[in-house]
Amino acid sequence: MLFTHLPDEIFQALSGSNKALVEAVLFDLSDVFYDHAEDPIKEKSAIIESIEDTLHKLDTLAWHDEIKEGFDSPKTIHEYALRIYHRLVNTGWLVEEQELYRVSVLMTPQVSMLLRSLVEISRHGKRNYGATVLSILSNLESVANYPQERGVTLSQSAEASREFSAHLNQILLGIRSLQRDLFAKRNPKEIVAGFFDLFVEGILIADYKTIKTSNNPFRFRRQILELAQNFLADPAVAGKIAKCYADQQLISMDQALAAVEKDCRDIIQTFSTIEQRLERIDEYRYRLEKRAADTARYMDSSRPGLANKIAGIISDVASYEVLPTLKNVVGSKVVGVESAAQPAKRREPPAPRVITQAEVSQDAIALRDRQRRFHEARQVSAVKLQGYLDRQLSQKASMHVLDFTIESVEDFVCFDHLRYIGSLGINAKRIEKTFDVIFTDQYINVRDFVECREFNVVRRS
Repeated sequence: MLFTHLPDEIFQALSGSNKALVEAVLFDLSDVFYDHAEDPIKEKSAIIESIEDTLHKLDTLAWHDEIKEGFDSPKTIHEYALRIYHRLVNTGWLVEEQELYRVSVLMTPQVSMLLRSLVEISRHGKRNYGATVLSILSNLESVANYPQERGVTLSQSAEASREFSAHLNQILLGIRSLQRDLFAKRNPKEIVAGFFDLFVEGILIADYKTIKTSNNPFRFRRQILELAQNFLADPAVAGKIAKCYADQQLISMDQALAAVEKDCRDIIQTFSTIEQRLERIDEYRYRLEKRAADTARYMDSSRPGLANKIAGIISDVASYEVLPTLKNVVGSKVVGVESAAQPAKRREPPAPRVITQAEVSQDAIALRDRQRRFHEARQVSAVKLQGYLDRQLSQKASMHVLDFTIESVEDFVCFDHLRYIGSLGINAKRIEKTFDVIFTDQYINVRDFVECREFNVVRRS
């Protein structure tokens, strides 16, 4: 049965009139017994001191006698601690062990698991699903590379996937139950306060924001699905993983193959239905936020004592036999359809479309190549100038400006920059060491194309 391994009276401590004190004490005792660096068997005096520390943190202390007891109600913190300690021992939360004069206290494994689960439910802490999904992907890749040695890690990935799926359901049910509770309230302040305290801090920031960011953990979903499907599709790999299951868990090969198939299908089921489940979560979130936004808007538009002011205006108007004519109305607002509160529309995702790869025409590619070659031809470099002068002068000692030939764009650019070799920077210094450009005071027209000062290029000896 479900509670076979738990004491029959274990929940009596949490159902009586003193349950608030017992809950606070158990919450702190969970940290005492969960300390992995210490011995799980504690001294009785240490447990009583821990209970006293918890009681010191409480605002008020009040003990209710549930049954007729033979002694008075506790008066001091120590008496309260002893009463709660004996209450926990009598109901099975704590177990005493006595060795000579030394009394030790411990928790049985079943009670410890129960307390851990209750504490996790109360904390509802933020979960790092990015690390969870990455660990699942890493384990599956390890299984794919070494199926017979590390195949048992597939079961850990499946267990993590099942926990992840269960928590998605908790988010959905949490938003739904919160929506039902808030809708049942009639006080606007309670609705807005509950929205921020329970939803924004408890669900939205802790869980929903994690799964809705651009850096969300679902970006590895495709790789995880491919690996899990490949395990099912390849009997040889599935057999090696099952052999590892059988060796590690001491089960037969048939049971191991069934376990491998179940784990793979659980992983596929979890990561295949994420989008549909997130859509349902988003639908409930939209309804909840819309209700809170409408409530806050109506609270902002209301005025304290407005009903009394309106009643006074009606009484004053009733005292007139003839109603006065209002010639000037200052600050009046026309009430119409536009004045009604309009809830924010829900943004619908864009319709799916087929992405086709754009093909670049050959003419565009040829035009781009011609433009690139043209820009390269216009660029000036010391290598181009050196090559142009070597071709033009060849074995000549000097050459007049009119003797130079221009057969291409590169030749014209080099010829045009011969006059500016001295200002081309450090890269043109080696050209100045080989050739010298000597100018005259006469201007000449070079082939009816450019007019410049006459010059001669002389090869240095």
